[in-house]
Amino acid sequence: MDEEGQKELEQLRLENKKLAREVKRLKKDNEFLQLANDQAARTQSYIQKDVNRQLFFNRQLLKTCPYLLILTDEKMDTVMASDVFFSYAPEYDKDKVKRGIPLKDALEHVLPADDLEKLVGLCQQVLEDGSVPPYLLRTTVDGEQVDWQVTIRQMYQDKAVRGLNILFIDMTEFVDAVERAEAADKAKGNFLANMSHEIRTPMNAINGMAEFILRDSKDGMAVRHATMIKSASGTLLSIINDILDFSKIESGKMEIINDSYQLSSLINDVATMIRIRLNDKAVTLVLDIDGDIPNALYGDEVRFKQVLINLMGNSVKFTHEGTILLRMRVKKEDERHARLFVEISDTGIGIKKEDLGKLFSTFTQVDTKRNRAVEGTGLGLAISKRIVEMMDGHIGVSSVYGEGTTFAFDIRNEVEDWTPIGSISDRLEEVHQEAFRVSFTAPNAKVLVVDDNEMNLDVATGILAPYQMQLTKAASGPEAMVEFLRGTFDIVFMDHMMPIMDGVETMQKIRQMPRGRNAIIIALTANALSGASTEYRTMGFQDFLAKPIVPQEMDKMLLKFLPSSLIVHDGGTADCGGMGVDAQAGRNADGSGQAAGPHPGGNVQAGGNVEEAAAGAAAESPTAGSSRYASQKVEIDTRLGLRYCLGDRNFYQKVLTNFSNSPDGRRLEELYRQENWQEYAVTVHALKSTSLTIGAVGLSDEAKALEYAARDNWIDFIREHHQTFLQKFNDTCTSIRLGDVKV
Repeated sequence: MDEEGQKELEQLRLENKKLAREVKRLKKDNEFLQLANDQAARTQSYIQKDVNRQLFFNRQLLKTCPYLLILTDEKMDTVMASDVFFSYAPEYDKDKVKRGIPLKDALEHVLPADDLEKLVGLCQQVLEDGSVPPYLLRTTVDGEQVDWQVTIRQMYQDKAVRGLNILFIDMTEFVDAVERAEAADKAKGNFLANMSHEIRTPMNAINGMAEFILRDSKDGMAVRHATMIKSASGTLLSIINDILDFSKIESGKMEIINDSYQLSSLINDVATMIRIRLNDKAVTLVLDIDGDIPNALYGDEVRFKQVLINLMGNSVKFTHEGTILLRMRVKKEDERHARLFVEISDTGIGIKKEDLGKLFSTFTQVDTKRNRAVEGTGLGLAISKRIVEMMDGHIGVSSVYGEGTTFAFDIRNEVEDWTPIGSISDRLEEVHQEAFRVSFTAPNAKVLVVDDNEMNLDVATGILAPYQMQLTKAASGPEAMVEFLRGTFDIVFMDHMMPIMDGVETMQKIRQMPRGRNAIIIALTANALSGASTEYRTMGFQDFLAKPIVPQEMDKMLLKFLPSSLIVHDGGTADCGGMGVDAQAGRNADGSGQAAGPHPGGNVQAGGNVEEAAAGAAAESPTAGSSRYASQKVEIDTRLGLRYCLGDRNFYQKVLTNFSNSPDGRRLEELYRQENWQEYAVTVHALKSTSLTIGAVGLSDEAKALEYAARDNWIDFIREHHQTFLQKFNDTCTSIRLGDVKV
């Protein structure tokens, strides 16, 4: 082979090697590409699985979502919806929703036109401006009321708005529950207001008549007894207030009302109340009061006293022998404030260590097996704790089971005078209940007192009598209007709860009279709940007086509203001159001396409430002097009737006659036929009280049941019992007219 061929062969060898290397490289690239392809396939498979998984969960979410959910694009065309949507709009399927249905069309058969228009407008607003707060939509679907909470939110992709998320949450049951709870709360408030009125009405008589005895009696023993009656009536009111206070605490309406008070007087009141309760126990009350405590304080005396009575009353319940100790100490905080530290210790049965934490819970009584015979609602300690906290203090308890218990609390009070209280025994010798003496007279003042209850009229006019004013009484709203047309009055005291025309309506009608626009009208009410002052002023009254009427408060009210030109000061206090209920307020409109004053625990006239007193009286044995008339359908306890008529047989006979001639039976039958349940309740309410006044306890109980049924619109109960009640009422009237009821 020549040299030329040799070179060519060498060149071919080099090319071959080069090609071999290229083939090898291509094989490696091919392997890499194969690996990459396999990896891509695996990635694609994973992605597909994830997509399928996500689609599965999306489908499950839409399927199991209990709410109506719609997703739309930025044009407000549907993208997807929960299965609930299709139950409301069965004309659509999922494919149509995915392809896109205008939101307005999608909900056309779900929402009424007005509601749908509002929703579409809000959706447009969300797309443009961001978001709107969730709102409650009350609408009708398939003839049923539905409450939806509607939430509209934007959906984003790459920081751009791509559509809307519209969620309808069915709140119907929740809203119904809230409305029922609100109705129950309102009913409870009405019950408490009515209870306050019904219980405070007889308390008005007790308190007022005790005041008259203190004012008019010269018998030292009678004065001491009247003092105890007045003190005990205050205790009873505080017990009543426990129930009312618990409601106030629940609703956040508990108030601390500060005023000037004397600590020595407070301690005297509390000690008197507790000693009365210890009367039949081998227990001694010990007072250990720091003599450096200032006597003149500014705080809520009523609440402070309430805490002391609650805690010491607790000791009375569980201490059968030994002592109850009230200890008070003071710490000066600054020039105007002092902190009182109070301890109440007893030698009672004590409390187990594991029960200490339960003490301040509501409706709780610890060691119930041991204490089942002890009365109590379990509210006193819970209320006391809240009151102490509201007075910037703390309360605690320590106890040794079987040996005794100590409650300790502190409160902050403003100090009006730093003069120390000194010896508490000396102070209590000085503190005594004196009859209230009026601070002025007003012989030219004209006053109108309006109350449907004769007893309440007697109490109010008896308190006003020492002022020597020209008093006019009215027993109803219409009668008050007539009296107002006849003359001008400087001040009007108006009872709130009266039948036919209540005090508010009467006041409003008087305001429409020529002289009534600027008339001074003060509400008299037993519904002295928190916020009553503001409420009555809002109604149109200038102010209100709570029952039982406190003479000092009446005095302040008269000074506040009577023109100064009518007030006469004698350089001292006016003498009551013995003009108590017997001399003035105890007379009827005809001027006769027939007493129509307070009865033991009850009222004569309709509108009052004497069920509690009657329950006690009815529980007494009918023998041992009780004159009880009974027949198959009629039962009258004449002894009870006489008690309500002050033992005056002539007056009782007059009351019986008036009852037997009452048109209320015919009125009740007429209202029953008319199905006028509102007036039916008012009329049967009157029969409830008048029946009890004559001693017809059973008839009164049946009237009470019908009254509550009418108030609650329980018509089936009324239809079932109306005729039986009416027959019993008519039989009672007939027996009285025939003289079968012997007085």
